[in-house]
Amino acid sequence: MKKHLLIFLSTLVFVVLFYNEDLGLNLSIFAIFLMLFNFLQKPDLLKDRRALLLASAVLLCSLSNAWLISFTTFLAVMVTSFVFRLYCENQKLRLITQAIVFVSNWFAAVVQFFQFNTWLETKKSDKEKLFVKLFSYVVLPFLILAVFFGVYVSTSDTLLSWYQRFELDINFFIIFVTLFGFYISFVFWNAKIYEVFVTLNQSLKLNFCKETKENQKPTFDFLPVEFEMRSGIITLVSLNMMLLVFIIVFNIEHIQNPAINLKDFSSRIHEQIYSIIGSIVLAMLVILFYFKDSLNFIQNNKFLVLGAKCWVILNAVLVVSAVYQNTIYITNLGLTYKRLGVYMFLILCFYGLHFTFKKIQNQKTNFYLIDKMTWGFFYTLVFCSLFNWASFITYYNLTLKEIDIDYLEYDLDGNEKELINYYQSHNLPIPEYLINNVNRQKEESFLSSQLYYKTF
Repeated sequence: MKKHLLIFLSTLVFVVLFYNEDLGLNLSIFAIFLMLFNFLQKPDLLKDRRALLLASAVLLCSLSNAWLISFTTFLAVMVTSFVFRLYCENQKLRLITQAIVFVSNWFAAVVQFFQFNTWLETKKSDKEKLFVKLFSYVVLPFLILAVFFGVYVSTSDTLLSWYQRFELDINFFIIFVTLFGFYISFVFWNAKIYEVFVTLNQSLKLNFCKETKENQKPTFDFLPVEFEMRSGIITLVSLNMMLLVFIIVFNIEHIQNPAINLKDFSSRIHEQIYSIIGSIVLAMLVILFYFKDSLNFIQNNKFLVLGAKCWVILNAVLVVSAVYQNTIYITNLGLTYKRLGVYMFLILCFYGLHFTFKKIQNQKTNFYLIDKMTWGFFYTLVFCSLFNWASFITYYNLTLKEIDIDYLEYDLDGNEKELINYYQSHNLPIPEYLINNVNRQKEESFLSSQLYYKTF
């Protein structure tokens, strides 16, 4: 199927799905349509494992969004759809290059629209012919008809009175929806990967080239490679000792000071966990600095490598300690989105430390770690969009002795089933606003609906 047909067909589907509708099931249907159109355009993708994996991510995120829409599901549907599309265009693009291409195309689309021979897929020699056809078939007849229409109306009292009584009723909203749908469809299908992005992508290597291995250049001209290596050893040994002391003190402090005052405990644990996450990110940056090129291959660097590995392992121990402290925090105060988010970031830290260790072990480039982390964030977004976390938070918090019912009722969406069941099981009156919210959602049209509320 040709590009311009895909653009116009996608625009038509967008208008049908979103005109006079709220955001809901229609977003999921549109994303699935786009995914299927990709396979229609390039059937060979059905044999590509990575393409099938990314298509599965689009489908799962779309189904989750159809069940219960949230900012996370909306973002996941958008990101997975465009990642899949750009992969279909160029299978060699790194994820970080895809992000740059994605952002640039939203701005470049304004210029690309006027390059008719590109997106209408006409030959350069046909460009003039296309203009001639548009002018002769549309513009010229419209101008002539407009002139004669004005003449006839002005010379006929009947036509003039009819024209004056006639109110031109233009539905500007449908025009806006059409233009917006065309803009999205145009950016999606006319994804332009400029040569500068291809060149950038080719420079992003996971492995060091032969020249880098053989020519060991220092980071600073005034600092020989040997001294840089010794600097790294001194730094890493000192950091390891400092971190070891911190881990011991951090854990002893929490053992000796149980969470009696929950308010103080909440404030303290927040500050400590944020500091830990920040220190782990800095730890990875230290590794990236010392192992960016020549120090990977210099002779007698075993102490530097050993110090770096110890540094990674100790930071992993710190992650485990932070996970334990966050668990204590949740046991005492219950679950929130923020506390679940701490788990997510700590898991990402552990994920990053794992590939930092592999980078050192296998002598990979810095981009190797960046590439792994970008894919880690991508699949984390997909995973986070698949579950109704509000329902999970509510179910857990309702089992605690002290329940922050205001948080569950006013700060969460998609937990009405658990709350209603709780009120019914405890013979408590169900708040009227809760019933009204469910009824309002159930009355939404099919395309604007969320399937979660249709199951009450």
